[in-house]
Amino acid sequence: MTILYKVESRREFGNGKDSVFPHKIVLCAVSARNIIAFSALQSLSSHVYVCDIVTPWQYYKVCTSKSLINVLEWSANGEQLLLGYIGGRVEIWQPKEHALNVWQLQYHANIPSEDIIQAKFFHNGKGVVFNTQKKDHTYYAEKFERLEHRPTLTGFGGVAAEGCILLTSSGLLAAFVLPQLQRLPPNQSNSASGTSGPEPVDSNSGEQIELMPATHSIGISRSYIEHCSIVASPSGALNVAYSIGCQQQQQLVYCFKVSLQLESERIAIKSESLASIFLNATPATQESRRITQLLWTRVANEDVIYVIFGCADGGSLLEQWTLTRRHQNVHALLQQSSAAAPNNKPVDFVPSESWEQVAKLQLNSQIAHLSSTRLVTADCEQLYAIMQDHSVHVLEPGTLKQLNHTQFERDGETRFICADLTPTSQMLLIFDSHAQLHAMQTPMLKQSVGTMQLLLLLLEYCIVTGVDASDVLLLNLGNLEALVEKLTDNFTRQPSYVRQFYYANFLALKSNLCRAQQQEFDNLIILHAISSTFKSLLRPSDLGCQDKGPADSLAMKLAESVPDVDTVMLNLDPKDFTVEPMMLQSLQQLIQWVTDLAVNMLNRLPDEVMKSKLSGKRPSYDISRDIVAIGSLRELLVMIRIWGLLNPQCLPVYTKTMDNIDVLVILFRLLTRLAQNTSEPDELLLDECSLLSKQLLIPQLSKYNPTTLLSSQGYAAVKSGQLTFTSQVEPAGLQDIEMEQVVFSNCVKDGVSNLQLGASPSTIRRCARCGFVNSANKVAKTSALKAWCNKWLHCHCGGFWKQIN
Repeated sequence: MTILYKVESRREFGNGKDSVFPHKIVLCAVSARNIIAFSALQSLSSHVYVCDIVTPWQYYKVCTSKSLINVLEWSANGEQLLLGYIGGRVEIWQPKEHALNVWQLQYHANIPSEDIIQAKFFHNGKGVVFNTQKKDHTYYAEKFERLEHRPTLTGFGGVAAEGCILLTSSGLLAAFVLPQLQRLPPNQSNSASGTSGPEPVDSNSGEQIELMPATHSIGISRSYIEHCSIVASPSGALNVAYSIGCQQQQQLVYCFKVSLQLESERIAIKSESLASIFLNATPATQESRRITQLLWTRVANEDVIYVIFGCADGGSLLEQWTLTRRHQNVHALLQQSSAAAPNNKPVDFVPSESWEQVAKLQLNSQIAHLSSTRLVTADCEQLYAIMQDHSVHVLEPGTLKQLNHTQFERDGETRFICADLTPTSQMLLIFDSHAQLHAMQTPMLKQSVGTMQLLLLLLEYCIVTGVDASDVLLLNLGNLEALVEKLTDNFTRQPSYVRQFYYANFLALKSNLCRAQQQEFDNLIILHAISSTFKSLLRPSDLGCQDKGPADSLAMKLAESVPDVDTVMLNLDPKDFTVEPMMLQSLQQLIQWVTDLAVNMLNRLPDEVMKSKLSGKRPSYDISRDIVAIGSLRELLVMIRIWGLLNPQCLPVYTKTMDNIDVLVILFRLLTRLAQNTSEPDELLLDECSLLSKQLLIPQLSKYNPTTLLSSQGYAAVKSGQLTFTSQVEPAGLQDIEMEQVVFSNCVKDGVSNLQLGASPSTIRRCARCGFVNSANKVAKTSALKAWCNKWLHCHCGGFWKQIN
């Protein structure tokens, strides 16, 4: 397996003998959006940081506390971060306005005089099974089966409730439900007289909400719990395994089933004892070894617990225990009739459960952390034993056979502490005792599936589930062109309703694929968003005719390939396209962006055709060859033409060489001819496109080239060998500075509103991955503009914003 990169800490963050990250107390967790959260002890305070896997050198502080952090846990969607402290305090943080560098405390709770040792968010009952045996199926519904799993806690109507469950070191269970947040306008009050039920909570208020958890003892008596593991079961209950810190009771691993239920708006916690694990420990071995970690997981629909021991001689022992279910025969005298049995016959057996040790492995070094595959899969499970001597063992569940061994460079002063896998289990991220990040590739070693087929299946899995695919792309930047072609081909074969449902996820994934190849795909995403926004403004004049709307009528007229925009406009009902003039005025900048895109695309068309002829190959994506994008542009040009009659001030503005040039007419005619043959445009069309620069001043579209690993420079760096970064220092070798950017670097343009913000705007938001700029100070006066701004709560590429003051 390949070692990808290492992020070294600067001296002020701990490096060498003067490290401020002493020896231990380093925790880490990776979210579904590939954001790494890690905590470390610095200057007698616990600090929590986050960073993106594509920019691992740049991390941002979440919070600082005098208390020691013991639990770090992400929510299922990667939007909330739970922190559990020694002392009983629990905090849930989330990015403020989706900005990765600005975090706000949303909820907190206290369990006095307790130490939080484990915490989990409630399972929402959603999940997709990753099965490589179904790689040849065409439809997503056949490739990816839904996981049969019940939510941990359900509310009214069986809807999954959001919340957390905690376990303290004294054996106390605590659970609470997160109140529903809603966005309220600034002038609307949070409370209303005469209403019943819980008051709405404004997510923009920034106020901390204190929660009152329900508590329950996990066992009959309280005891000192040292290690535990919590996993959600398909029945909706939570399986808990823990070990007692007392040396005399180290031969037992206690197992419980915890179920939650809402009773009169309060959570009722019920704990049931399950079969425990009786370890094969003699008095001699009991003194020479001690449990250091427990891991309860499910392998091939079976419950498995891994027990890790630390030995006195410096080695470690790993044992795998599997829960077996048997039918125990019952003597005839003790048999009882059962109403469930046919013909009311006596039942001659009772079901019984017991844990059996199926494998064990002795290792020469201490296991710092044990991780298992995060994918819900039936044939790809792997174990990753992270050793303190800077090595990683990849093990096969069931036999604990070693599949691979990777040795990292040792410096003698640090040791590995903790690790976590990315959502698709393609990368392993490890932190050492100085809180330095090490990343390595973790492929599926026992798969006979071809590499291209496996990558395609992983990317489609990311489209269906919505998890981030940056780790998959980061490791396979060399063959992205074939991946884009195959992924697009498979997506177009899906039914129309499936394509519509997953279209946003597909566009976000494809934009990252094309950006790594230095191709402009982001324009298609913005064009799609503008098209859906403009079409939502249309209302049919005849409400009795519901078979087709104005947008459908427009698409049917454009299918006739009429080159004159005025002829198309005369065949439409103008009442269907009537919009308030004030609303049209607020959309002028978006209308300007649409025509600017069409002008730039047609102006570059001759050069793009010449390049493809000389090189002998075409790029995997070019918007001038996309028939869907050209069709959207033609539809929008007709709508703009009609709206210009209602309010001429909403029309785009250009600097023209002659006053009698009608830009909309020329663009529509050229796009209509291009739509007839996008693969090989005729020479006359190319000649007319070449004349555009002589007829009007071509506006330049904004380009964003951030420094990330998801780029052509990043691929070259990863391919060259192991990378070493320095925290908070942007690597110069990955920067991509073009001459145009240097010349126009003093002007910042808002990519959402298409407005020039000046040289030094007050507050902007820049995407941490693609560099897309969005002004943080939005003044939307019309409903259409408000709906447009609400589309950009997240960046179109799936990345978080970075707020810049």
